[in-house]
Amino acid sequence: MLSRAVLYDILAVLAASLVVVAALLYAQVTGTYDATTFVVSVVLPLVLGSAILSVSKERILLFAFLAYFWTVVDDAPVFFDSVLTWPEVTRFHPFLPRLFMNIVIHALTAIFLYLTIRESIKGTSVRLENTVRVRVIALSSIAFVLAYAQNIPLASIQSLVQTSWYPFDLTEKLVSILFFYLAVREAMKMKVKPVPVGSAGAF
Repeated sequence: MLSRAVLYDILAVLAASLVVVAALLYAQVTGTYDATTFVVSVVLPLVLGSAILSVSKERILLFAFLAYFWTVVDDAPVFFDSVLTWPEVTRFHPFLPRLFMNIVIHALTAIFLYLTIRESIKGTSVRLENTVRVRVIALSSIAFVLAYAQNIPLASIQSLVQTSWYPFDLTEKLVSILFFYLAVREAMKMKVKPVPVGSAGAF
C-alpha cells in the first residue's frame, strides 16, 4: 500500500501535469502568439506547477518538472523557441533569435536535470563509485537527447516530425522521462549510511 507521502507526490505530479496540458490546449486552440499566450501557456503553468510541487516538499520532483517544462513549451503548440519573433513562428528566417532561445531552453533543461541528480544524492555521505557515476551520466545524457529528439538531423526522425508531430513528441518525452527516472535511481545508489565509529568496516 502506498504511503501518504508517496500518494501526495503522485497527486502533485498529476495536478502539475494537468496544468501544463491545459496550457498546451489553450495554445493549440487559439493558435495565436502574443502576451496572453505567453502568460497563459508559459508563465502560469510554470508558476502553478512549481507551486504545486513545492507543496509536496520533494525537490527531486520540482527540479525534474522544471527540467522538462522547457522541453514541452519549446515547440508546437507553444513555440516558445520563437518567442522573440512572435506573433511569427520562425525556423530559418530570422535564424539567430530562434537559435538564441534554443540555447537558453536547452541550457535550462540541462541545469535542472543536473540539479535533480544532485538532489537525489543529497542528505547522506556519498560514495562516488565510478561505475555508478558513468551509468548516471550516460542515462541522463540519453534522457536529454531524447527530450529534444526532434532536433536530431536524421531523415526518419524529421519525417515523423513533419507527419506525426504530436505522437512523436509525446513518445520522445515519455521515453526520455523513463531514462531519467533510471538515472535518478542509479544516483540514489550512491547514497550510503555513515559507517559507525569502531565498527569493523571502519578499519
